[in-house]
Amino acid sequence: MDASTLYSFNGRAGRMSFALTQIGVFTATYVFTFLIIVMTGAGNESRSGVTLSDQAVVMVAGSVFYINMVWISLAAAVRRCHDRGLSGWMLLFVMPPILGQMWLVLSLVTGEGEAGRNRHGRRRPTFAPADAAADLPDSPALA
Repeated sequence: MDASTLYSFNGRAGRMSFALTQIGVFTATYVFTFLIIVMTGAGNESRSGVTLSDQAVVMVAGSVFYINMVWISLAAAVRRCHDRGLSGWMLLFVMPPILGQMWLVLSLVTGEGEAGRNRHGRRRPTFAPADAAADLPDSPALA
């Protein structure tokens, strides 16, 4: 998986790719949040050395980072829906508090994707490099 795939809502994502993307987003967000807490002087009553302009820079950088993480997570979930043969709009079912998260886990994480080609493309191996020959329709390879 390359960086352009992370931001794309097109195509398909298998269970492994979806899970690894979500774990990576969670880990990166956790580490970044910890760094923001440390850099802004949280826990230090005097907050010595942290100016208002420093906090503004951290807030802007944090906003850009969090928007990127939400985009990547949402794109992976849409691609996973595509692998299941569903529309990305099905993610609106996640909004109800408990039932939505249960649907997400049962449908996207544990469910098997459609075999072969569907309207969103052909299934690709999770760890195989994407090459130009993979974009061709199903036909015998030329020697």
